[in-house]
Amino acid sequence: MTTPTTTTPVTATPATWMLLLWGDPDACVDLEAAFAAHDVFSTACAEHGHEIVGGEELASPTRSRLLRVDADGPQVTDGPFAEITEQLGGFYLIRTADPDGLLRLAAPLLINDPGTIELRPVAVHTAEEASVEGAPVEGTAVPAAVAVP
Repeated sequence: MTTPTTTTPVTATPATWMLLLWGDPDACVDLEAAFAAHDVFSTACAEHGHEIVGGEELASPTRSRLLRVDADGPQVTDGPFAEITEQLGGFYLIRTADPDGLLRLAAPLLINDPGTIELRPVAVHTAEEASVEGAPVEGTAVPAAVAVP
């Protein structure tokens, strides 16, 4: 059963979206066909006004490193974070005014490499939002990263 969703309207102003590719790293049916589907997707994005501004395939989750900070300080361990079937396998960063159209173009990516596609807008923080939400405002200090020995 699927949960009904609202349609995201096409807008005159493009926004940046992260298209996350979730799946079982061992479930790809045909790797060559899956790579070809990504080539077709990239071409279709350009033809339909979706600008791919970044993206990568990710290495196996077994190669990930995790950082947790607890009372004893920073702890670095090998990944993955959780023993789940679907892992994040890659992503695209795309500017578009038509997120629903983008999802329709992305559907064939799942034919030979089953999983789930998640489309999430990139957060945009204005000075007004930052004062309410505590987000950094341009020109203000951002907390330094945790140093790991």
